[in-house]
Amino acid sequence: MNTLPVRHYDRVTLRPLNELATLHEFDITIQVVPGYEADADSGRISEDAPLGRAVLRRSAGEKINLQVHDRNLAMLILAVEKPTDSTG
Repeated sequence: MNTLPVRHYDRVTLRPLNELATLHEFDITIQVVPGYEADADSGRISEDAPLGRAVLRRSAGEKINLQVHDRNLAMLILAVEKPTDSTG
């Protein structure tokens, strides 16, 4: 398990907990990016979005809580995949 903290361009796999789990049957994978690169349809979440802010600097195994529209949504960070350098 990768215990390095989440940084920009990492792929983060999350497992919804509590009521959010009933909306998603599967784990969610996102990539945290600068705001100008965000594209929610592609799973690229802005660092300024509530979910992006919640996962940055966290590590696999940690739980995060989001306050969205008067609801507390909880997720577990299952894995953090660091980008590979493709310049070689």
